[in-house]
Amino acid sequence: MSGPSSGTPGPAVGVRGGLPAGEAPTSGTLLPVELEAWVAAAPAVLAATRDAHLWDAATRQRTLAALDRVANVVTVGRSRVVTAEAEAGTWGLTGDRNLSSYLGHLTREGRGSGLAQAGQAATLQAMPAVADAMLEGDVTARHVREITRATEASPLLAAELATPEGQERVVRMARTFDGAAFGRKLRQLSAGLDPATRQREHDEQRAKRHLTLTHSAAGTEIRGFVDSVTGYKAQKMLDAFNPRPAKDDTRPRDVRQADALAALADHVLSDTRTTPGATAPVQALVTITQETWAALRSARSGSDVGTGSAADVVARMRAVAPVVDETGRAWPASEVARALCDCLLTRAVAASPSRPLDLGSDERLFTRSHWLAVYASGQTTCAVEGCDMPLRYSQLHHMDWWFRDDGATDLANCAPECAYHHGEIHRLDLQVRRRQDGSYEHRHPDGRPYGGVPPDAGPPGTLRLYEAA
Repeated sequence: MSGPSSGTPGPAVGVRGGLPAGEAPTSGTLLPVELEAWVAAAPAVLAATRDAHLWDAATRQRTLAALDRVANVVTVGRSRVVTAEAEAGTWGLTGDRNLSSYLGHLTREGRGSGLAQAGQAATLQAMPAVADAMLEGDVTARHVREITRATEASPLLAAELATPEGQERVVRMARTFDGAAFGRKLRQLSAGLDPATRQREHDEQRAKRHLTLTHSAAGTEIRGFVDSVTGYKAQKMLDAFNPRPAKDDTRPRDVRQADALAALADHVLSDTRTTPGATAPVQALVTITQETWAALRSARSGSDVGTGSAADVVARMRAVAPVVDETGRAWPASEVARALCDCLLTRAVAASPSRPLDLGSDERLFTRSHWLAVYASGQTTCAVEGCDMPLRYSQLHHMDWWFRDDGATDLANCAPECAYHHGEIHRLDLQVRRRQDGSYEHRHPDGRPYGGVPPDAGPPGTLRLYEAA
């Protein structure tokens, strides 16, 4: 190359085609002589590396360092040529829309590669000290990519780093930190210089946030995107349940993180403080019939598998009803075995002398036992006909209001209502009663089934205030 710095061009090189050295190439020439010689030597260099397995470690190390220097020279040289092409504007004669498209078309790597090359060239053009450091081996292509990314996002950072002091600071950082750590340091520097840009980046990330769980017979697929702050907290959360592998733990990291998510779910679901409704526990709930429970608890002899293992549970459950969760999905034997080992088991019976569920009118709030009894009775959704809001998000409503009607806090006076319909009951003074078949009916004060507008309700949007149950 002709000169160590993109800011100080060296003498023009000779080219193939009879042009004397020292004269600038013209449109009829092909390659500079030095570059053509370099290209011609490439096959011999490549052939020499075929014997790399015969070299000692020191030779391989020196060769890798030399190849890195060559790659840096290529990067700086390409950037100079790209800059010259941008200034000349001759790329427009090809019919491409812009320089990036031209470069992507020329290299056959696509517009993304063209964008990267154009950005890299602009960075090295604006920061000649960084180009010099790259030729010396102090700055790598990864460092330049990080600089380009950071300066494109923040004009204030770009202006700061374009100064001689800014370039010197960047080169010192590049000598100290590898590409990944250097990128983090640059982002910290940018946040200090330009906090508004950091906030804008965060807002843009937040605008794209989403999380989707797709359930199927084959399993559950999780897809999503969150901002970097949430991602950091999520990683810390998973790391808490995903320590370094124990001895003989050969699980890959992605598998260990999936297992950490399962452990996290168990931890949160066992925490009674995480309660979405008034009394509905957020724990995973499964139903085990009396027959299945007896089969799981029965003694077995002559078995060739360990008691309590997945294989043992499979054998015990072959002729009985499966263990199912609130959604009706059957649980696998291994999870049933684990639940029997370390999960809280609660008997939920609608009527049992050993578990009284009548607290009288002195106690206002329903308890977890009431909710479990409603669940055990077969109610799976909000009590309003046609509302499929799952029971776990319900609030237990006193059909005879606790304050107004002196209603008792017991199962006979209990109806599960989603938050919306619970509000509607008190807004419209709906009367709720349980039918003989266990379903519920909701009626306006004049006796009409819920669904119409009561005569005295006023225009849409009018609120009528009632005391809470």
